[in-house]
Amino acid sequence: MTGAVPSAARVAELLVRHLGCDAAQARACASGLLGLLEAPTAAAGEAVRDAGARGGAARVRGVADTNLPGQAVPVPACSGAGAVPGVSGSGSAASAGTVRGTGSLTGDAEHHALRAPRADGRAGTVPHSSGPGPFHAPGISPGPTDGAVDLATAPGPAELAQRLYERVTPSGATAVLLAVLDTEGVLRLTGAAGPAARTDGDWSRVPLHRVLPLARTSATDHQVWLDDEAGGRTLTWISARSDAPDTARPAGARKSATGTGGRTATGTDALVCVVSVVSVVSPGSAPPAPAARARLEALADCAGRRLRGLAALGLPDDGVRAAWLGAALDAIPVPAALLFPVRGPLGRVVEFTVDRCNAHATGLLGGTPEQITGSRLLDVFPGMLLSGIFDACVTVLETGEPLDLDPFPYEEPRRGVLHPALLSVRARRVGGGLLVSWQFHDEQARLTARIDDAERLADLGWAEWNLATGEATWSRRMYDLFGLAPGSGPLSLGALAGYVVEDDLPAVVRAVQSLSRNHGPVWFEVRTRAAGRLRHVSVNAELVRDSLGNPVALRGVVQDVSRVRRVEAALDASRREAERRQLRMAEELQLALLPRAHTALPGLRAAIRYQPAENCARVGGDWFEATPLPDGRVLIAIGDVLGHGLQAAAGMAQLRNALLGIAYTGADAARVLECLNLVAFHGHDESLTATAAVGHFDPVRRTLSWARAGHPPPVLVRGGRATELVNDDGTTLGASLDPGYVCKTLPLALGDRLILYTDGLVERRADRAGNREDLLLAAARRGAAGSPEEHLETLLSVLHTNPEDDTCVIVLHVES
Repeated sequence: MTGAVPSAARVAELLVRHLGCDAAQARACASGLLGLLEAPTAAAGEAVRDAGARGGAARVRGVADTNLPGQAVPVPACSGAGAVPGVSGSGSAASAGTVRGTGSLTGDAEHHALRAPRADGRAGTVPHSSGPGPFHAPGISPGPTDGAVDLATAPGPAELAQRLYERVTPSGATAVLLAVLDTEGVLRLTGAAGPAARTDGDWSRVPLHRVLPLARTSATDHQVWLDDEAGGRTLTWISARSDAPDTARPAGARKSATGTGGRTATGTDALVCVVSVVSVVSPGSAPPAPAARARLEALADCAGRRLRGLAALGLPDDGVRAAWLGAALDAIPVPAALLFPVRGPLGRVVEFTVDRCNAHATGLLGGTPEQITGSRLLDVFPGMLLSGIFDACVTVLETGEPLDLDPFPYEEPRRGVLHPALLSVRARRVGGGLLVSWQFHDEQARLTARIDDAERLADLGWAEWNLATGEATWSRRMYDLFGLAPGSGPLSLGALAGYVVEDDLPAVVRAVQSLSRNHGPVWFEVRTRAAGRLRHVSVNAELVRDSLGNPVALRGVVQDVSRVRRVEAALDASRREAERRQLRMAEELQLALLPRAHTALPGLRAAIRYQPAENCARVGGDWFEATPLPDGRVLIAIGDVLGHGLQAAAGMAQLRNALLGIAYTGADAARVLECLNLVAFHGHDESLTATAAVGHFDPVRRTLSWARAGHPPPVLVRGGRATELVNDDGTTLGASLDPGYVCKTLPLALGDRLILYTDGLVERRADRAGNREDLLLAAARRGAAGSPEEHLETLLSVLHTNPEDDTCVIVLHVES
């Protein structure tokens, strides 16, 4: 901008019309620009030379960085209208000067004002010194002026890296990396651009241990050309100079490297700024021309000084410290942390700091995540140095190769004692740091051991078959159940059938059908034969279905229940033996309670059968009596005590013993029943209830005098006909004190048959065939031609006595 200086109103009008500033911003900006234009060129140049001699950085008072408002931003020094800051007339890099203006730029006005010179630079209209210089070499676009302004006004490290990459791409650069080594020795990636620059930064191509000592030992800026392993070349600009601002830092900004009264630029407390332009020469190609090389060095120097100025204002959080990383750490289900390297004076990694960690992070000997965050790695895990993990992490940082260490023995020294553990470690490079996860497997190993012990003690194993892929997964115990070696692999579903006993295959088929029809689990038990051993196994299985209801997997738990079945078999054998012993005792008791059956009686031949209920101990409440009396008559009695078992047998013995005592007095049948009724009614057991039929046979007169107390009447078989004797009088024994028993007399003839029985002969609860009394009479007629024993067998076989009730039958044949 030459000639007459425009008025402030004209400049403000242009800013409003072409840059979109508001009126107030335009006036402020116009005032500042006019103050710069009105300054004599010579004075400006002198100011530049003075500032360059002092090594200061160019500043515009009141021009704020976009991320740090209110701070001074280093910009190229102006030597006349439109001069290129930091570049001398010969094209070499010059020291920056300080330019002071009368106005201040804020907000959008600042942004547009800073972008205006950049637009001129891209168009090639920014004047620079005459003469061809190295930047006018053929094939090279306009000199460094087309990029210096853009680099000097970059609002932050990320934008600075992108702008630098755009300027160096024509020279063959594939990546730009910006980093700052803070006062703690931690290298932080602040910007990266280009397809070859991954988000974690490719610092393996920049041997920091060769370039960092330059910054540690010298107060000047350095540029180093290095050959990488791929055959390309890397230009690295490095500086440990301080650009600490004179004004106060805004709230929250990080403290400058040196601060007020801080260490010198060569001191170890100074920030080290690194700019690397990676692979500016393709492998196998010719080295760059001197002009192109000089241009690259000038752009790197300009970007480095801008990075140094931004670092002095306070390092903003870079991508490594973004909020998403904290969320990612918290999502990792095992202990994880972000580590940053701490480098020594020669640039080598001597330690790591734990920048942040997730809630699962714990040390071997304790320590909360809050205690671990901010600490040094070897303070938390001193055993990593002896175990070689620390060196492996350094290798990951330098080469970018990931680290995956499966569980291995690890020892943690503490107070002179080595504490052993089982540890696995994973490490990945992220930016200038490491993302590390670790896990102590002692608890997991103990849990696995407990599961194995539980399976072993319970004799069970689990298995899963993927129905889509056919893959199978077995627990360790499953191989033992089928007599297989774990190395042989699990069996397929089809192969399992070969281990099942053939007789039990139908149970497997039914289980499969149930699984296909129903959505619930099934249970079945089969016998298997494996390794020559027969096992009883219990199987619980279920189908796993997808959201559409299609089966995708089969899961099952198999338990060896052979030991249980052996115990059950032993208990069953013991129970059967106890029942046999009880049966023998019951038979002995029955023989002791019941009278001996007399088959030959005066004027009679008898067949008697007593059959207790099948579910009782071979004793019951049915009883009989057939014995001669002293007066020559024959006592015939039959009875049934309500109930079964020993209690009924005790009541039966009480009545039968009373019967004999009363019968010996000569009383008739009705009188005998009356006495028995008193015994049942007033006996010790008030619940004693019984039925009975009592009679006396007179062999001389061939008559039967009888009475009944609620008992079924006898059956008379005569001449091929069978009829029931009638005597309706009398109630059940023990039911009433006025029973009303009546004695009736029946004449008998030779060949007559009398059948006395209890209700077990004619009552069968599961029978629906009709009237059992009619069947009794038919059976009585059918067997009358045979002997009394044959007649009795015919009755029992035809009527199929009730197995749930006691049965007693007496067949009497009248003879001479």
